[in-house]
Amino acid sequence: MVALMKVMGIDNFLQQFADSPARLAWVEACLSDEASGRSLLDAADESPYSLRQWVDAFIVLGQWLDARGLRASFQDQLGYVNCACEATGAGANLTSLAAVVSEMLDDYGFESAEPQ
Repeated sequence: MVALMKVMGIDNFLQQFADSPARLAWVEACLSDEASGRSLLDAADESPYSLRQWVDAFIVLGQWLDARGLRASFQDQLGYVNCACEATGAGANLTSLAAVVSEMLDDYGFESAEPQ
């Protein structure tokens, strides 16, 4: 979490995450190194979605993986969410990135996921 605070600044970090224990918990669990935080920030910056929406999409993806006893690397998950983001530009009709990820998981699964 501290790594992401350094990258994005404390005020911006608090504005995005202070009101959500679930989002804070995800950031603390999944973004322990500066490189992961930077990768996520770069992807969010290049998309029409906020960092908060990206984190919500990762939470949905993580819940889907957990429910199926699967795991995937952070980079694979980032690629999946990025693909979902690109799908919205290709005419997807869902406004929430988390909803797009959920729909893609229902329709296509996550083939690079592995058993835990």
